[in-house]
Amino acid sequence: MPRSLLRRTVMLAAVAAAVAVPTAWIARPDLVQKARALGVRRTLAKAWDRVRRGGITAVVGEALSVPTDYIPTSGSTLQYSLADTTGVPPREDSAARRSLPEIVDVPGVDVALLPPGSPPEPTERGWHRSGADAASTKYSALDQITVRNVRQLQVAWTYSLGTDVGDSTKTGPTVQTNPVVVGTHLFLTSVEGDLVAVHAATGKELWRTPLPAPVAKRGLVWEPNADFAASRLFVPTSRGVYAVRAADGTVITEFGKAGVVGTSSSLIAPVIVGDRLIIATLEPAVEAYDLRTGARVWTRSLLEKPGGQPAALGGASPWGGMSADVRRGMAYVSTGNPRPAMIGSSRPGRNDYSCSVVAIDTKTGEIRWSFQEVEHDLWDLDLPAAPVLTSITRAGRRVDVVAVLTKRGNTLLLDRDGGRPIFGYQRRRTPASTIPGEQTAAYQPVFTLPEPFSRQEFSRDQITDVSASARQTAERKLRDARFGFFEPPVIGGAIAFYGVHGGAEWPGGAVDPGKGILYVPSSQVPWVIRVQYADVKATSKSGADLPGDALYQSTCASCHGASRSGSFEWEGAGDGYVPSLVGITFLRRREQLESAASFAEQHEGAGNRPAVTATQLRQLYDYFAALDQRTDRQRAFSLSAFWQLVLDDRGHPASRPPWGQLTALDLNNGRKLWQIPFGRLDGIRADGKPVLGLQNIGGVAATAGGLLFATGTTDNMVRAFDAATGAELWAHRLPAAGSTIPTVYDVNGTQYLVVVATGGVYKGFSGRSNRVIAFTLPASAR
Repeated sequence: MPRSLLRRTVMLAAVAAAVAVPTAWIARPDLVQKARALGVRRTLAKAWDRVRRGGITAVVGEALSVPTDYIPTSGSTLQYSLADTTGVPPREDSAARRSLPEIVDVPGVDVALLPPGSPPEPTERGWHRSGADAASTKYSALDQITVRNVRQLQVAWTYSLGTDVGDSTKTGPTVQTNPVVVGTHLFLTSVEGDLVAVHAATGKELWRTPLPAPVAKRGLVWEPNADFAASRLFVPTSRGVYAVRAADGTVITEFGKAGVVGTSSSLIAPVIVGDRLIIATLEPAVEAYDLRTGARVWTRSLLEKPGGQPAALGGASPWGGMSADVRRGMAYVSTGNPRPAMIGSSRPGRNDYSCSVVAIDTKTGEIRWSFQEVEHDLWDLDLPAAPVLTSITRAGRRVDVVAVLTKRGNTLLLDRDGGRPIFGYQRRRTPASTIPGEQTAAYQPVFTLPEPFSRQEFSRDQITDVSASARQTAERKLRDARFGFFEPPVIGGAIAFYGVHGGAEWPGGAVDPGKGILYVPSSQVPWVIRVQYADVKATSKSGADLPGDALYQSTCASCHGASRSGSFEWEGAGDGYVPSLVGITFLRRREQLESAASFAEQHEGAGNRPAVTATQLRQLYDYFAALDQRTDRQRAFSLSAFWQLVLDDRGHPASRPPWGQLTALDLNNGRKLWQIPFGRLDGIRADGKPVLGLQNIGGVAATAGGLLFATGTTDNMVRAFDAATGAELWAHRLPAAGSTIPTVYDVNGTQYLVVVATGGVYKGFSGRSNRVIAFTLPASAR
């Protein structure tokens, strides 16, 4: 084959993998949107560049294999008939569930029985790991910038990542890597997959190394070494964790296998404990490697039941984060939800180690303990952030704890040695599922201490009130939704709740380790989960031989699709939804489907609602029934599930503000010190008042100067707050939303704050940029 033809073939294969057109079952809308913004020629060039860097296998893996929040769940083909109910798996007994006690109390640990807390760690003045340190404190002991002089902060330098963002007004992929700083070197990443070093005092690029994307998606770590020229960075990628020379960006091929360790993709910052490098992979597993040679010491699967037996589930991927107690030789990992998400009939039981914090002995790989927030998760309520390690004072004793922030708005506060809750909590009875074969957990936890930092349940009285049209739109979208405590998904319907993107999200919170105060940015916006039937054999011609096909294609197909599959928008585009009509005659009564009044109600708000007669409705019912019976005979039905934001008529969250908050939690007693709306939006309330409190995804850093630096709100600001009171002291508008945790560092006696401002990927964010901005005080104010 001629070289030019070979190159063209590989380029086309790369594009097919990297920017594949979404189907009903698997989609990468982020890549598709980016391809549209860039255009065909630039998309081909970028796809070829990714193949050149990481190989076709890595590109295919990035496009299709790495789990993402954009992929809906498709359950396996149903092994029973919907028409012959004798073979349908049993449904849960609602009456039996209601007969259980409503509340079960779980006591907190007796702190007198806990080992004495460790002596205070030396105050950290560096930022050598994403999240600041091995404990993920996001805390800096620097105090040059204080509550008294922070108003004088000014831009020190601006650096362009060189990322071609296409149409910068649209959302798309962003940089989530919290920068690491060592001396005069600041290390960060680009969207394309470059590891970059810039001079921390000037922003001048020092070197750039391409690696298989995503690179250090949620962080990287520097190995301390007195000889900086010989020091190493350990960088997670889609092909394992690379060892990179910090001074010049070269891959250290003598380490591991040609410079790489790890058996699969890795997204989160590793930790260094003694002579071992501890990494987490999407297998999912936690692995230890010899820090000198890169030889694997042990691997621990997170898909095992306690005792080592294989678990009947997927998921539990450690993409939230990991921390380490170096003195104890323990790693603490936050895990994802079980898979398939939202449909759990194929994975009965608690689904151990999913939605959990898991403590692992770094010497042996033994799981020492785990604590699960959500059993048998059906709501995408994985633990999103790295555990924060700190110490508190209880009953006059110093206690070492793990604090884990959750999407539900809880703070899991556990003792570090046994994973026992510091404060007691309750287990509350849950509703039963109506999906055949589903086995929900009868109880889920409710925590009153530490006090929740966001609402636990969404209800109709919390629907937006920013304007009459906003409320009307939201009420229409939620008219058939179910609300309530852990309401399970339902076939052909929707459940409404808070949580898919927080409460807390992956940036987590910052802690003042000397005081035991945790600072938490959070969001509070409503979501729905929908479950519907799908036909795995359907094509646009499936019903061509049936009477009524021409009527359907001319009347309904423009919205519901030629194969009746419907459509939905992912959270970066909006909340547009057209329901699937597959299996509709098994979900709705004939008289309902043939009712003109019901038809009008179901199509309320549809801009191009078709005009149909009573005769045509009867013809359409017969057509749907014939197709459903055929699908049933072929055993081609499956269940498809997905989540969506719920937005008002102007694209804002459909709940009452605040949509985001910043909270200070005193972990010593579990109480809120203060809570404020985070972010401001003008011009949308009918009464002219601003909306206070916006959804956010950037993060917060705390300092010994008594400050919090926080960013990530949809108003594209970075702000400084008084850590003692929550008072806003300084703000600066960015070219796009801050997309990761701010980093605080020092170069030659000058303190800096750096913010990566590449925007947000969800609806409500205004767009993207490729800018990294550093701030410092003028010389006269230092």
